[in-house]
Amino acid sequence: METWTLQPDSDNRSQGRSNVFLSAAVVAGASPVPVRVRNLSSRGALLDGGSLPAAGSTVRLVRGTLSAEGRIAWQANGQAGIRFVREIDVAAWVKGTGHPGQQRVDEAVAALRRRQSPPPEVEPPSLTHISTELDALCERLAGSRDFSLELGEELVRLDALASGLRQLSRT
Repeated sequence: METWTLQPDSDNRSQGRSNVFLSAAVVAGASPVPVRVRNLSSRGALLDGGSLPAAGSTVRLVRGTLSAEGRIAWQANGQAGIRFVREIDVAAWVKGTGHPGQQRVDEAVAALRRRQSPPPEVEPPSLTHISTELDALCERLAGSRDFSLELGEELVRLDALASGLRQLSRT
């Protein structure tokens, strides 16, 4: 990660924010931490999650193929503010990443904001579908450049679950 300093007059809170509910990960060092992005502007974001990096930490926020470097401006009570090194394209970050689970969450949150009922599930996923999705997830994680021993142990567990679901779907 590159070294950078914040300009004193660059206050991302003065920019328009999009209230969102997006899944992402914060990477500080070699350990990715899953987070939810609660609001987003071109210069920063409000994150929620467990084990967030301390204020002042240099981090990378990752969502699908998108990545933005920044610094944790503050952290308290399971939330943190991140200020990005460079402006991001908010529309690209808010746009669906192709992950069906995230798309369902986005649709449900949008419906709730319109004070409507969330869209019903069209059809619950089959055990075979869940198993296939878990296998694909394992492959993506195994190919991650941030792969670690701890992640490898979790992948073994996910693979065992996928295998169990495949066996259940055949009965």
